[in-house]
Amino acid sequence: MDRIRETVLDLLANELFQAGRRIQEDVDWEQVFQECRRQTVTVHGWNQVCNMDFLPEAVRKDWGQAAVGDAFHNLQVSWEHGALGGSMEKAGIPYVILKGCASAAYYPRPEDRIMGDVDLLVKPEDLDRAGRVLEGDGFLLENDTHVHHRAYVRERTEMELHFAVGGIPWGEPGKRVRGYLEGILEESREIPVEGGGVRVPSHFHHGLNLLLHTNQHLLGEGLGLRHLCDWAVFAAGFSDEEFRELFEEKLKAVGLWRFARTLTQTAVRYLGCPPKAWAGEPDRRITEALMEEIGDSGNFGRKQEGRFYESLLIASQEKRMVSRKSMGGQLIRSMNEMVRRRWPAAGKFPLLLPPGWIFLGGRYLIRVARGKRPPVHPGQILRQAGERKRRYRALGLFETEEQRP
Repeated sequence: MDRIRETVLDLLANELFQAGRRIQEDVDWEQVFQECRRQTVTVHGWNQVCNMDFLPEAVRKDWGQAAVGDAFHNLQVSWEHGALGGSMEKAGIPYVILKGCASAAYYPRPEDRIMGDVDLLVKPEDLDRAGRVLEGDGFLLENDTHVHHRAYVRERTEMELHFAVGGIPWGEPGKRVRGYLEGILEESREIPVEGGGVRVPSHFHHGLNLLLHTNQHLLGEGLGLRHLCDWAVFAAGFSDEEFRELFEEKLKAVGLWRFARTLTQTAVRYLGCPPKAWAGEPDRRITEALMEEIGDSGNFGRKQEGRFYESLLIASQEKRMVSRKSMGGQLIRSMNEMVRRRWPAAGKFPLLLPPGWIFLGGRYLIRVARGKRPPVHPGQILRQAGERKRRYRALGLFETEEQRP
């Protein structure tokens, strides 16, 4: 690991867990700042460096401005959470906020976690009514084709109105996960935010959603430090007995216990999270590989243009699981999934699939020619996809103990 990444991790360890790590002075602080921005941990890093005398003035100015901008954005999104929650309560629509302020609540200073869009979950039968509430609040429907949510926008605020939790796997693990999530609205709890109080999932439901969401990013667009930080501060808030009672039996039943342990081991080793007996001793090989993945991809895969194409060879986005097929077989499956999402009729009429491949491939080539997409390097993508697939296999995602070799 290079010194830039080490410094970012040391800053986060000191900020989140008061780890007392010594911060190196003779590093390229501009690069440290840029890495914090790529990983969406700008405010946490700034809290640690703002009073350091050795920070170059140019970096201090840029970092400070970025931190103020992110803090203001957090305030706006937090207020949106409260306002939307109030609108749903007034309309009598049960809801919970997924991620966002629900994740921020576990941080030492919730206001410093950089927010993304607003994710609101309602019952499927309340979807249209909730949509009308949003439209009454000035939101416009932007996209209603996603399998789990409808996308709304108002000025600079992006909102996803969910009617299902994302990241649920295929098969028996998926059936069990859906069963665990059945009470997510009824068992919600209230937390205070700017603009009022909001409903968020229970500790169990939030932890399960974090694991599903983290796996989704790992197999897809990219896993960032913010995802690991979200899990680290969450896991740190429970005693060994509390965590085992809440999670062990259920996570083992759906094949996520090993993943939860690995994430926690990684947080202990790199972020200064207090050791947890339930997580065991860090596996150096797996935790190093996971941290390398986080460092290379950045939040939402910002640092790797080829991640999307690698993902087509690794996992089924419909099944949310690492594929057991060859990479060629998985590519065909992924292309079929993309065609069916764009043209649902292809699910009933398979003869529409090959024309769909031609259309999607041709569209990509046109965008490359126009400079709107980077060119693909097949050899590099095959090599990196193979490495990622072996890495994910070691995590045992959605493999129960009975299924493991």
